[in-house]
Amino acid sequence: MGYAKTHGRFYRERFHEFDNIESFADFEKLPFTAPDDISQNPHDFLCVPLDDISRIVTLNTSGTTGNRKRIFFTPDDQELTIDFFHHGMSTFTASGNRVMIFMPGNAPGGVCDLLTRGLDRLGAVSQVCGAISDYDEAALVLLDFCPDVVVGIPSQMYRLSIETEGNFRLKSVLFASDYISADFVSTIEDTWNCKVFTHYGLTESGLGGAVSCDAHAGYHMREADLYFEIIDPMSGVNLPDGEYGEIVFTTLNRQGMPLIRYRTGDMSRILAKPCSCGSTIRRFDHIADRGIEKCLN
Repeated sequence: MGYAKTHGRFYRERFHEFDNIESFADFEKLPFTAPDDISQNPHDFLCVPLDDISRIVTLNTSGTTGNRKRIFFTPDDQELTIDFFHHGMSTFTASGNRVMIFMPGNAPGGVCDLLTRGLDRLGAVSQVCGAISDYDEAALVLLDFCPDVVVGIPSQMYRLSIETEGNFRLKSVLFASDYISADFVSTIEDTWNCKVFTHYGLTESGLGGAVSCDAHAGYHMREADLYFEIIDPMSGVNLPDGEYGEIVFTTLNRQGMPLIRYRTGDMSRILAKPCSCGSTIRRFDHIADRGIEKCLN
């Protein structure tokens, strides 16, 4: 709060009446940050000089008119994502494993670049193929590289698994989306004889947000970097664990563009019971009715 108010115009003006935040009850009285706030005033969120920004991502809004959202990252901000990818991928990827990435965004600082850098730290070997446009070509590349792990878009991985059924087996698949039908998961697990893992994240959250584990019972949150809340989308009141509502997050250590109580529009609940994997990190339940377009940014 102090950093965002001191260094950024938006929160200095938005929170000028909120000086004594001494409890979570006080924190929950703060006004929310909406996607429209960013699209209307992206530079007002900046807390560092523009020269210190290494990556700018421009996102389309849900409307047909108006400004697009611009999200700014410093090198240190992106380092946080690389670190999350490193540890998140270690759940189902071992040192020496081969990882094939069927995702767009291989520009410097893009999602594929950050993911490969995280995999490098894990000791895995990765190859970026981009989103699939030719399934025959993708199948040939897959069979030639023989990966242990594949990362991709659910609908494309579903079709690719059908195209290569009987010719290929995997250790695991990571879906670059969290809203996935059970039929997709069961088909891919059967055709590739693998385990399917899922990930939740937005560009605004620094791409990484939460990831499933071997228990496949929700997504463990990225709690080192993000504070999550579940609110009633109509009243804005915080909901207890176990109740469905809208996901809201606050960045804890973002330098370039911190976000406080940012409304995602995504619906889920926080699972109250401990995960059977043994981790004490909190979990989301599966995300309800979330659009694929957010997952590709």
